[in-house]
Amino acid sequence: MPASRGLAVLVGRDMKHSNPLLDPLAEGAVIAVCALADAAGPDRWSSGAVEDAATALEVLAGALADLSPEAAELLEVVPAAVAALRERVERAPAAAAPSGPAGCGEDPAVLSTGLRRALAGHSLAGHRVHQLGPALLTITLDAAHAQALAVLLAARRELPRQAPAAEDELRWGAGPAETAAASLAVALVAYGPGTYARVLASGHVTAGLTPTATQQVTDALNTRPVSTAPPTRARRRGLGHGWKGIDVGR
Repeated sequence: MPASRGLAVLVGRDMKHSNPLLDPLAEGAVIAVCALADAAGPDRWSSGAVEDAATALEVLAGALADLSPEAAELLEVVPAAVAALRERVERAPAAAAPSGPAGCGEDPAVLSTGLRRALAGHSLAGHRVHQLGPALLTITLDAAHAQALAVLLAARRELPRQAPAAEDELRWGAGPAETAAASLAVALVAYGPGTYARVLASGHVTAGLTPTATQQVTDALNTRPVSTAPPTRARRRGLGHGWKGIDVGR
């Protein structure tokens, strides 16, 4: 199977080509997942089915993360994504299985490309943008750039007057990455529900955004801040009325 070959490259040459105990279980999991995907639809998910499917994702990601440190780093976004999905289902069960980007007519690939360009335009280098399905996009940055992004987003939109979540409040001062994640989580609240920011095991900060929040964050980053300095008047030195508006005081 192509997926098996890919994982073999990832973990090295020590991976066995077959396991008489594990292979049938993994094959059964694939069959079950395919049957679930075929039966699923925008109006067919229940909160219990979403919870069970999310738990399966989390368990499988945890098992695959034991393959190697590289595999663990690739999969460490899954627990955060599952947590965000559970939170969204609790808030609005109908949003558990959207038929497309909520509140946004853009294709997910277009959204992620636009966000990458907006981040690069502010010299937020080293970012990774991943599209985890049509309903969730994640940004991964180091702590310094995550803090810079939080400052940029807070400056471009008035934050709602509410106390930060207990989890975010505890993270302030716990370390650079934790503080950056808390700041970014608070800043993202102004761009729509369903957003979050977490610290990964690597020390990087990852943030999750809905399609609507992604578009709003991109628009905010592409908008130049309005200058509050008073306008300067043109100076005229002994010129007649026919020369109004010409600045000769350069």
